Amino acid sequence: MKVVVGICGSIAAYKILSLIRTLKNEGAEVRVILTKSALNFVTPLSCQTVSENKVYGEQFILTKGIKHISLSQWADILVVAPATANIVGKAASGIGDDLLSTTLLSFDKPILFAPAMDTEMWQNTIVQNNVRKLREVGCHFIEPTSGLLASGKIGKGRFPDVSLVHKKIMAVVQKYTSLEGMKFLITGGRTEEDIDPVRVVTNRSSGRMGRELMYAVLCRDGQAKGIFGKTGVCLPMGIDVENVRTSTQMLKSLKEQVAWCDCLIMAAAVGDYRPRSRRSMKIHNTTLDLKLEKTTDILKEVGEDKGDRLFVGFSLEKRNQVQRAKKKMISKGLDLMVLNAPDAIDSEKIEAKILKKSGKIIRVGKATKWELTNRILDECIVELRSYKK
Repeated sequence: MKVVVGICGSIAAYKILSLIRTLKNEGAEVRVILTKSALNFVTPLSCQTVSENKVYGEQFILTKGIKHISLSQWADILVVAPATANIVGKAASGIGDDLLSTTLLSFDKPILFAPAMDTEMWQNTIVQNNVRKLREVGCHFIEPTSGLLASGKIGKGRFPDVSLVHKKIMAVVQKYTSLEGMKFLITGGRTEEDIDPVRVVTNRSSGRMGRELMYAVLCRDGQAKGIFGKTGVCLPMGIDVENVRTSTQMLKSLKEQVAWCDCLIMAAAVGDYRPRSRRSMKIHNTTLDLKLEKTTDILKEVGEDKGDRLFVGFSLEKRNQVQRAKKKMISKGLDLMVLNAPDAIDSEKIEAKILKKSGKIIRVGKATKWELTNRILDECIVELRSYKK
């Protein structure tokens, strides 16, 4: 993948160095255009160091080739990050008065804007009209998130988490079908059940699959809400996630939120057992006889409110995968079931299958969790469309 990154004059410009490094680590080749204003925040040397490529800034320099044309021909995608109100306005109005704006005008492949600015600027009617105009001609946007801004205010305008911007770039280049207008409720992570005030019964789920599902939905322009237990991975700021700990808390939250969604994807590893009783004081016995009982089957309980929603579950089994998954599918009233093995836990690449209610098995094979999540979402689109017919 060949990426031109256009950096504009925003305090968030320093974060783009991390984005460039992430892209490089994933095998991308990156070339950087710096606007005059961007030089107040990052230097050509820092961008050249992380990109390992020449940095471009001047429109009129005595070198071979017309820079905005040659860069356009070279790249697969042009990413403007951070995108200021100024560059968004120029692009929407067809103004080309520097290297970045002329490259935007001559670029006939995917363009992605990642805006960062103060809340009042982002919400300004003129800025929003410019964003709308650019969307209408096929430009992509990843919206800023809410949080503490450079002005000291709290509001929408922060540059999104670098990992989310990276995933958005991948989604745009890979041309995944849009999920616009679709609402996904996603669970992830693991639950804990108390033994005493210190110790818990839990499992090894990292929450990586749930996080990738959140990323994929958002990067494909869908709406996503998450309910997550404990995780071994960081969840970025600015995404709509409720944190819970026990299976009881997760069930309560699901019952409160399931009416909002078109599709529930249950990627959380909910503990199957909990202690029959919780000790009020820390246990100091030399031996411990722990009696367990089954936890509530969350999907079965929430299934009472299923209606015409799509429900997706996961089955983690080493043996008799398909037979066990089919039984779970029927008992829980699921539309899709993702089958994988215990070695998938906290792994980057996994072997998986998708079982449909019709009995059809889709063999995904060895894939990254990003690839698997997008394959799951592709099947969700097919099923949701059939529901609406």
